[in-house]
Amino acid sequence: MRGEKLSKKQIEKGIIILAVFVVLRAIIAKIGGVDQGVQFSSQSILFLTSAFLIISVGLVYLGFTKWIGIDLKQWWWFDRKRILGDIGWGVLGFFIAMVSAVAVLTLIMKLGLVPASMMQNQSSQPSPIEFLLMLFFGLAIAGFQEETIFRGFLQSVLTERFGNWKGNILQAAAFSIAHIGYYPSDAWHLFILAFVLGIVFGWLKMKRGTLIVPWIAHGFVG
Repeated sequence: MRGEKLSKKQIEKGIIILAVFVVLRAIIAKIGGVDQGVQFSSQSILFLTSAFLIISVGLVYLGFTKWIGIDLKQWWWFDRKRILGDIGWGVLGFFIAMVSAVAVLTLIMKLGLVPASMMQNQSSQPSPIEFLLMLFFGLAIAGFQEETIFRGFLQSVLTERFGNWKGNILQAAAFSIAHIGYYPSDAWHLFILAFVLGIVFGWLKMKRGTLIVPWIAHGFVG
């Protein structure tokens, strides 16, 4: 990961952004009628619009660039000579994330820890418009926000102090906990899933040194 080491003041401000992010997302998701993720009903359009403008643009982009004073290009950089490799790793990361998710949820279900009905996907085949909304959510909202905050900011800070893998595991734990208020409190299998995916996304960032790669994987996972 390129970029200078963050100062104590920058780290403190980054933690404030993380905390505000968790609260704001929970509030916007509640207002938008989002339950266990985005269902892309007409009511969820409010969630998408608000989450993009208030959190992606306002809190994350302007917060890090204007308030903290970080050039996000140091986290989101790409080399034209490596871009095909980064895209390839992003696609590979997507498949690894999906396989990991299926394996974890299957194990949880087989152990009888969560009823199978809680993990069944009740949604029908998405329409073209719904698919585009899902893609917009994955890339412009979930992917951009969470990769910037957790893999760009938090993982960098934790890695500096604890090393690569400890930093990765800790940021994944924080990533999971940050879904409180967004996931239903009794759907604890979703928090486990978020932890596992957080590790995968963090590993992708470790492998390639840029957020472009986990962003691709994260964006298509949604």
